[in-house]
Amino acid sequence: MKLRFATVGLLTIAAIGLLVSFRSSPVGAQGADQSELAPLQLDQRIPVPGVSGRIDHFTAYPKRRLLIFAALGNNTVEVINTFEGKVIQTIKGLNEPQGVLFVPEFNKLFVANAATGTVNVYDGKTWALRKSILIGEEADTDNLRYDEATKRVYVGIVGGIAMIDAATEMRVGKDLKGSGGHSESFQLEKKGSRVFVNVPDDDSIVNVIDRKTGDLTKWSLDGIKANYPMALDEDNHRLFVGTRRPPFVVVLDTDNGKQVAKVPIGGNCDDVWYDADRKRIYAFGANGYISAIQQNDPDHYSLISNIPSTIGVRTGIFFGTSVYVGVPAMGLEPAQIWFYAVPE
Repeated sequence: MKLRFATVGLLTIAAIGLLVSFRSSPVGAQGADQSELAPLQLDQRIPVPGVSGRIDHFTAYPKRRLLIFAALGNNTVEVINTFEGKVIQTIKGLNEPQGVLFVPEFNKLFVANAATGTVNVYDGKTWALRKSILIGEEADTDNLRYDEATKRVYVGIVGGIAMIDAATEMRVGKDLKGSGGHSESFQLEKKGSRVFVNVPDDDSIVNVIDRKTGDLTKWSLDGIKANYPMALDEDNHRLFVGTRRPPFVVVLDTDNGKQVAKVPIGGNCDDVWYDADRKRIYAFGANGYISAIQQNDPDHYSLISNIPSTIGVRTGIFFGTSVYVGVPAMGLEPAQIWFYAVPE
């Protein structure tokens, strides 16, 4: 597959080469036979000039070829046209943006500002600010999810989950109460009423909250700590929890919360995605690679390979046959978005 470059300097290419050449692989990093086609193929690098600091979460609207991410360390949100391979809009005036969510149904972008405990709503055409919704000054607003059935945006906060009506842009209902700590990544059932929430502050447990009754159940990770990212395979009743101490993808049975498997991954992972078509899990670790895990069946998993990225890459997004990850600025080189294609 031909590698497309979107105006990247020679220094970046050289630096990337050095990182890949000298990176030490952890145990099991080789995974599959090197003669086999890797499960992800680096295809494009998109520069994001003017962005410094940490890159946080992503959202996308593939129909319009929009890729959007929170530039947390830069206090901006960047909007990229993936066909043109460039930034088409920078939204400024944010305060520690973490979660981003584009809702095509209402053509709106929702952005969670951790420092102010607000969720900003932007017009999806003009990118003008429509409204700023105060969740709570100490809420530490973070991840965002959308429930098509209720037209609600769910907001991860300290102590549980808040809800916003996407149409009216009003906070609605009573907050879903968790165990007390900060809600990190969470997932909503589509065929059920539960929300699964990672709460590393509360002894690294998973909160299971019923959206209809508010009932709370706590699942233990048996001593494994720092559970931040999460993905869900609802059809097979499996929850994938990314941890950092030690670094694993832990697989839980959503019928009872029991651990059925765990697979070593890269350290300091902040995003995990499930590829239902290929029965794969992609875990983005900040130590320089993306771990691709095969779901052989609901109870058995194996590491396919660790695909090289670069140091500091720990957030990104998967959809269709595409994986995009955020590469922080390094030295004289600008921040970038790297696109990996999933071979058909």
